[in-house]
Amino acid sequence: MIKKRTVLIMGLGLHGGGAGAANYFSARGDEVSVTDLKTEAELEQGIQLVKDRDRIRFVLGRHEYRDFETADLIIQNPGVPPDSPYVAHARAKGVQVETDISIFLDLVSGKTDAIVGVTGTKGKSTTASLLHAILNLQGHALLAGNITVSVFDILGEVREDTRIVLELSSFQLGGLRHRKYSPPVAVMTNLLDDHLNYYHSREEYFEDKSVIHRFQQPGELLVLNRDNQVYSMTEGNRGVNRVSFGLDCDFTGDGSYLDRGMIYYRKGDQYIEVMDSERIRIPGRHNLYNTLAAVAAAEAMGVESKRIEEGIRRFPGLPHRLEIVPTGGSLRFINDSAATTPDAAVQAILSIDGPLTLIAGGADKGLELQGLADTINRRVGQLVLLEGTGTERLLAVGLNIPHRLFGTLADALAYARKSTTPPATILLSPGFASFGMFRNEFDRGDQFRGLVLRESGDESMEHPAADHSEGGHDQGKKRE
Repeated sequence: MIKKRTVLIMGLGLHGGGAGAANYFSARGDEVSVTDLKTEAELEQGIQLVKDRDRIRFVLGRHEYRDFETADLIIQNPGVPPDSPYVAHARAKGVQVETDISIFLDLVSGKTDAIVGVTGTKGKSTTASLLHAILNLQGHALLAGNITVSVFDILGEVREDTRIVLELSSFQLGGLRHRKYSPPVAVMTNLLDDHLNYYHSREEYFEDKSVIHRFQQPGELLVLNRDNQVYSMTEGNRGVNRVSFGLDCDFTGDGSYLDRGMIYYRKGDQYIEVMDSERIRIPGRHNLYNTLAAVAAAEAMGVESKRIEEGIRRFPGLPHRLEIVPTGGSLRFINDSAATTPDAAVQAILSIDGPLTLIAGGADKGLELQGLADTINRRVGQLVLLEGTGTERLLAVGLNIPHRLFGTLADALAYARKSTTPPATILLSPGFASFGMFRNEFDRGDQFRGLVLRESGDESMEHPAADHSEGGHDQGKKRE
């Protein structure tokens, strides 16, 4: 007989992560409470994903210390600060504090250990999705984690022959440190400055990221970007198979590379031709890196090259990441709302050919802005800014092109349409977080897509089939 527990879900969120945990423990027969600092009205979207609401107690708009001392188990969602006084109080009372990922790993450990973890400051969602698309062609594969699919939602589909691809944020990895667990296959797309509004230092951020490989065992696989600082910073444990990816063909060891437009994988003395890079459907130099990462991981895992090519060739890209909004007009609209850092916005700007109007700006994350300002000055024809603390700092850095500032996305887009001469591209690539004006970066991208399509007379594509459910947390946002 299953022993019933009192389970507290700390952080419901808006897109399914907290709801997935609540649904799992409620179905198990546990006594479940959900607590979140956001109000019921703010969390309406996430509440609707909870299946058995009548059996679950909600404490919204606040936390109560007594909930944290009377629970048998607390599921701490990824965005909850590690120094949360409520979590500290629970631990002082001897309460077990876990994450959805750690519980999931316990539950599947008897079925499969074929787990691929993907992390990085940028590119992890696309790389994880590419790997999932590739692995699905050679067997049974599932995708979950920070990709916005709750691990509990895939639990019932896990079989002995299943390969599980988990996109893991720094917050999720930090939550695994006490378990001393790293996935058997670990992919690190890159390391850039980010989340310095959350972490106390760059070193603390890197420390959480390193959990993805720190506890790997001999014979396991570590895939690194040799064109990024992560390569020199990450040695890997003794006996771990370390392979790399990058643009240049001049490197040591096994790995993927680009040569005259062709993607190759070198394994010892073998040079394996994988595919023509022109067949990649997702634009941008950064997506070439994501593709090379997926190639390196899949080849090292023994996937047939023809399957790798097929998976990449079929992959259409993800919503909010250089997503072309189909309008059929002479103005091209691109939704890159997931660009929540200056570096990501720079990569998006550089991936666009021809006249460009950029919609940017948002909440500050304390990152270096000179590179973004220089790229805007050099490449953008017209700049439309959204109000926010990051926007204020970007303006202070120095912009040498005409720009207008707006308090709503609707007004910003209307001005961009009116003032852009076709043919041209209107790109939403904010370079900053969405906090304040939007629920999260997905909400920002959904609003952009909806506004574009309504103005273009095609509302049927406002809500694409892609799943944006996510590992929710205390602030009700995906950490951007």
